[in-house]
Amino acid sequence: MSDPSPATEHSNERALELRERQSLAQMRALLDRALPEEDLRANTDLIAARGESGAAKMRSVLVFDIGEERLGIDAEDSHRVVPCSTVRRVPHRTNEVFAGVANIGGELTLVATAGSALGVVAAAQQTHFVVIGQQGARWAFAVDRVEGVRRIDASATLPPPATVRHAADGCTKYLADIAPMDGRANGIVSILDSARLAALFARSLA
Repeated sequence: MSDPSPATEHSNERALELRERQSLAQMRALLDRALPEEDLRANTDLIAARGESGAAKMRSVLVFDIGEERLGIDAEDSHRVVPCSTVRRVPHRTNEVFAGVANIGGELTLVATAGSALGVVAAAQQTHFVVIGQQGARWAFAVDRVEGVRRIDASATLPPPATVRHAADGCTKYLADIAPMDGRANGIVSILDSARLAALFARSLA
């Protein structure tokens, strides 16, 4: 049997190249076609469902007391919790809300009196600082007692109060029914919005 001629080999290569181009064009047409509205909606719902499953259905909140109020913030918004340390007053700037500055973890941090800012009567002695905010814009505020991080079902949260009794209500992101660990009857905790809280503290510097 004789070997294929150069012309035959060239023809076969051209035919193979043509088939590859046709296949590539068909693949591009398939990928570029618009999804039907029903398929698009189904895919969107599927992605949303995946995002809501698992961790997103549960939420971690840091619960603490200021006076008689049981409050909290989303745990992811808390930079750290440390025992209270010395707060140094800033001449001509310290006021009812802005307490001064403290060295927290080697970082000079602004300290707010949360009870005064929120309109809540705090205890005479606080135990811990809760630190919020990004580096360079952190605030620490003292709390009477830290209950700890609690896990809650995100679907069981309630909208913030419609009536505002004090600034704490105005800073509330949502309410959560979290069983107290000390036998108290009321399990409703106001979960504060850390950004609103930081803005409230910052206004004391104006």
